[in-house]
Amino acid sequence: QRCAIALMSLVVLVTMLGAAWPVLFRDGSALAKNLEKRVWVEAVDDQAVAATMEAELYGEDPPAVEISTHDPGPRIEFVRKADKTSAILCILIAAAVPFLVARRRQAAWLFLLPSLWLLLNASAVAMNGGKAYAQLAIPAHATRWMLPVALALFVLSADRIKHIANWLLRIACASTFAIHGWEAFQLHPGFQDLVFIASGQLGLELSTEVCHLLLRGIGIMDGLLALSVLLIHSPRTLYWMTCWGLITAFSRPLTMGWDAWPELAIRLANCAVPLLILGIGLPALIRRGQNERSSNLETVSQQS
Repeated sequence: QRCAIALMSLVVLVTMLGAAWPVLFRDGSALAKNLEKRVWVEAVDDQAVAATMEAELYGEDPPAVEISTHDPGPRIEFVRKADKTSAILCILIAAAVPFLVARRRQAAWLFLLPSLWLLLNASAVAMNGGKAYAQLAIPAHATRWMLPVALALFVLSADRIKHIANWLLRIACASTFAIHGWEAFQLHPGFQDLVFIASGQLGLELSTEVCHLLLRGIGIMDGLLALSVLLIHSPRTLYWMTCWGLITAFSRPLTMGWDAWPELAIRLANCAVPLLILGIGLPALIRRGQNERSSNLETVSQQS
C-alpha cells in the first residue's frame, strides 16, 4: 500500500508538471483560452457588429460606432495570471501533500484541487473544439483527473473507501481506454500521423490501408481491455494495459521530438492506473483464479 501511494503521488506530480508546462511557458491552458474567448465576445457590441456587416454588404459607409465597447486587455491579463497561479498552486499541492499526510491524513483532500483543475481543462478542451473528437475530452482524460481523487481516498486507509478508490480507478481506466479505442477505430487523424511517423522512423513504408487496418485492430483491442478492467481482475491483462499505456505515452516524444515531453507526462496516468489497480489487488466483478483456489483448497481438505 505504501508503494501504491508513493507511485500515485509521483504520477500525480508528473501529470501536473506536464499539464502546467504549456501554462507557464507557452500559450496557456485550455481553460484560460476558453475564458479569454468569452472575454473577447463580451467586449464586442453585437448591434455595432451587425450594423457594420450590413453596411459592408450593401456598400454603404460603416456606422460611426465602435465595435468594441470596452478594453478587454485588463480582464485577459487577469485570466492569464490566474491561470499561471492555479497551475503553480496545483504543482505545489501535488509535491507537498504526500509529506503533509504523514502528520495529518485529512490533508489528502487537497488533492481534489489538482483534480478539479484537470477536469475543468478537459471540459474546456471539449468546449473549445477545433480538434478531432475534442468533445470526448472529459472521458478520454479520465485517468488524469480521477487519479488525484483516488489517491485522496486511498490515503484515508478505510477499507470501504479503498474499495471506492479501486472502482474509481477501474472506471477511469476503462473510460480512457474505451474512448481512445473508439478514436482509433474511427481512424483519428492524429493517430494516423503517429503510426506513419513511427513506421517511417523504423524504416517501414505503410500503405494507407495497412495503417487503417492497424488502427481498427488497436481500437478493438482497447475496447476489449476497457471491458476487461471492469469485469475481470486479470494480472496479465493489467500488465499489458500498463505496457500499452507506456508505449502510447512514449510515442509522442519519440515521433514529435523530446520538446513534446509534456505530452508524455500527462499520459503517464494511462499506464500507471492499471498498475495501481494490480498493486491494490482489490477485485473486479470477477476475480480470476478465485474459483481455482477454492477448488484446490477443497481438494486438499478432502485428501487430508
